[in-house]
Amino acid sequence: MTRAAPLLLLLLVISTNGKGTEDASGLTEVKGEERRDNLWRSGAQEMQDLAQLSWEYVQDLQCWLWPDKCEEKMSHSEWSWDNFGWDSLTDWYANVMGSRDYSRGSITNNLTGLEWDLDRRVHGQHLAVRQILTSLERFLQEGNQKKTLALAFHGWTGTGKNLASRIIAENLYRDGQRSRCTRVFIPQLHFPHLSHLEAYKVQLRKAIEAVTSRCVQPLFVFDEADKLPAPLLQSLFPLTNPEGTQDTRSIFIFLSGVGASMINEVALNFWRAGRHREEMTLDDLDRPLRAAIHQSKDQSLTHHLWTLNLVDEFVPFLPLERCHVKLCARDAIEARGLSYSEGALESVIQELLFVPKEEKIFSAQGCKQVAQRINFMKL
Repeated sequence: MTRAAPLLLLLLVISTNGKGTEDASGLTEVKGEERRDNLWRSGAQEMQDLAQLSWEYVQDLQCWLWPDKCEEKMSHSEWSWDNFGWDSLTDWYANVMGSRDYSRGSITNNLTGLEWDLDRRVHGQHLAVRQILTSLERFLQEGNQKKTLALAFHGWTGTGKNLASRIIAENLYRDGQRSRCTRVFIPQLHFPHLSHLEAYKVQLRKAIEAVTSRCVQPLFVFDEADKLPAPLLQSLFPLTNPEGTQDTRSIFIFLSGVGASMINEVALNFWRAGRHREEMTLDDLDRPLRAAIHQSKDQSLTHHLWTLNLVDEFVPFLPLERCHVKLCARDAIEARGLSYSEGALESVIQELLFVPKEEKIFSAQGCKQVAQRINFMKL
């Protein structure tokens, strides 16, 4: 198929709907200047809608045929064309854009890029980076028959959990978290009212099933999973092992602050013992973290996920020290295309709170406020 194909489709759509215009024009036999004016305005609006929608169809078809030439587009505008047989055209369009073959083309699974980005952009998290890479590589490359990979990211605020999940999406899918294969859930945004839990169960199930139906490798991220109402689990559990989708393999990532205090305590004990941070291993954290999750008083989502053995890997994110926060400041400044000095980085550090009160080793909010601080600085 050549590049002329989308244009031929456009001509076909216009010529097909031109017949409808002639039928509509037959109504001009009705007498009255006002009626003719109304028809003219209606027809003009409909033809304008047709031209806009047809052009959007051409753009999407080009993205489907030549993904490497595709540019980011805005979402489709509303249209008011009601009377000229759009059903078959829009059904065809939905089938093409929602097809699993089309979504498969957006899956990149760039593990080399994933390793590069995690090492370069996620600071101070040697344990999390290694565990994420090992888990995803095993799941994607080794022909594992398991249909679902569930990872739980645990740690203090601002330690890189959201950044890591975003990097995963960027390297597994062409459009990152904007891909039709990904979905991010935020409890405060998507499930804010406890009185609506029954409706949320239905919404969550439908949302996951919708992504799964159009993508062979869907990714679901639950931000602040410890704040997700536990009753939603009865909707989530069956979906972590979907039946009837033999070619679908899903990835679930849960971000949580549960167990963060235990992780910080282990890291602080290492520092007090004079041991280097990089000497810490997963064995040093795995048992204390699982115990903290199991004993969590709020009986959070991650507690239930652990007790029901639905999480494959618990990924600990360590508290960040001054050198790591300084790297975050450097990245934020470079992202703005600005130059910086060591003094500028130090001035960012001075504005942040470090704990414990005596040693002041770890940033209380990780790198979370670094970008905002830079906005008020003169560099």
